Amino acid sequence: MTIVWIALAIGAGLGAGYWLGRRPGVVRQPLPLPSDGPPLLEWVLRANAAHAAWLIGPGTQEAAVAARGLADALDEAVHARLEQQRAGDGQGIERLEGGTLVYASLDGRAAGLLLDEGSSTGERALAQRDLARLLDYDRWRPVLAEVTKQQEKTDETVDSIAIRLAHQLERMAGVEVCVAVPHATGVRVAGVSLRSDRRLLGTLLERGSVLDRVAMGRADAMSAVPNPLGKTTPERRRGADPAFVCPIPGDQAPLGAVALWTPGGGEPTGPTLADFRRAIEAAGPRLQNAIERRDLAEAALRDPLTGLLNRLGLDEVSGLIGTTAAALIYADIDHFKSLNDELGHPAGDSALVHVARLLLQAVRAQDVVARIGGEEFALWLPGAPLERGREVAERIRQALAWSDWQWQGSRRPLSASFGVAAWPETAATREGLPAQADAALYEAKRGGRDRVAVAPRSQSSNS
Repeated sequence: MTIVWIALAIGAGLGAGYWLGRRPGVVRQPLPLPSDGPPLLEWVLRANAAHAAWLIGPGTQEAAVAARGLADALDEAVHARLEQQRAGDGQGIERLEGGTLVYASLDGRAAGLLLDEGSSTGERALAQRDLARLLDYDRWRPVLAEVTKQQEKTDETVDSIAIRLAHQLERMAGVEVCVAVPHATGVRVAGVSLRSDRRLLGTLLERGSVLDRVAMGRADAMSAVPNPLGKTTPERRRGADPAFVCPIPGDQAPLGAVALWTPGGGEPTGPTLADFRRAIEAAGPRLQNAIERRDLAEAALRDPLTGLLNRLGLDEVSGLIGTTAAALIYADIDHFKSLNDELGHPAGDSALVHVARLLLQAVRAQDVVARIGGEEFALWLPGAPLERGREVAERIRQALAWSDWQWQGSRRPLSASFGVAAWPETAATREGLPAQADAALYEAKRGGRDRVAVAPRSQSSNS
């Protein structure tokens, strides 16, 4: 069974028993599973005996209409309502001239079903449940497509193995799963199951958290852990339910760790336990090979002290990310030479590692953080406008000022200056961003340091 079909059965809740069974008062006919993938909207439409179904979101705009058709004016009205709903997560019911619209939204996506005017409360509730599951699957489509692509390759990646393991364990135990793997910058979330929040992917775990310690071989398997990811990511999970955490064994040390949110946070039991252990052990050799390939490929592109990309790595990665807009932030630790002179180079190295970790925790998974000089860092934010770049820089500036960097038992203040540029708002080309960010950084330093300066907008962007 491929990952896509797993997603349909678990994450989207599109199994035939649920979607195509009989509900009181709703007449439906079973739909065969086509070989090229199921028509999701058609299933939702037929399962709810609806007049029409819609799904809109990033890269998605689909519609399914019953045989009796739909008026253009009504279709346009629903599209406008769903576009408005995309701004926030939620669900609702609205009476229209042609029926009752049931809608839901999640992560910038929105879906709707047009039911009969006389639909019951129970039918509307079931329709909302179907829409919620459809939206949850739709936000997973890019991840599932990438994993499916990796399945066709001989050399799997660390992330594809971690995601497949998370899905496999979720199928076995029927619970939410998270897989964490050490990286040069720390332990990060490399795989989550369909029941989990996919925004966790790429998240850097809090140092010293249970999942971090188990993945690094500093702790053994643990039960009933209230928040294994640490205090930096609780909002990405449902509350603080207890979890079971265990290592992924390697030849000499753990290759990572797995967290399962089982009832009570205990290890799986009964027949599931043997399958669970076999799955973890089987993933080990594949994961170890993928880690070795990853580390070898990245060796020349990473700063050995902080684990961040170096300037060469930044140039390579930013050039590969397809985008028509981006923001670039340059950051420079204030008075770093004085810190080195007063406390010594080991203290300076400690400060650099502290700043690097703070930067990683302040950006999205798709953003890039690099150390491009002695005390100089760069943040590449694909798709971000100038204002977002300024907001990110200001948030980091404040976080650094309040951060708890200590040297030899004493808290020491740290601050940094920031320069922000954005394409196409301040630069006509992506290649022009570094010079503008550098000039803005110079202005921040000249203005007194510990501040954010923004490159001036180009005339073409103002016209």
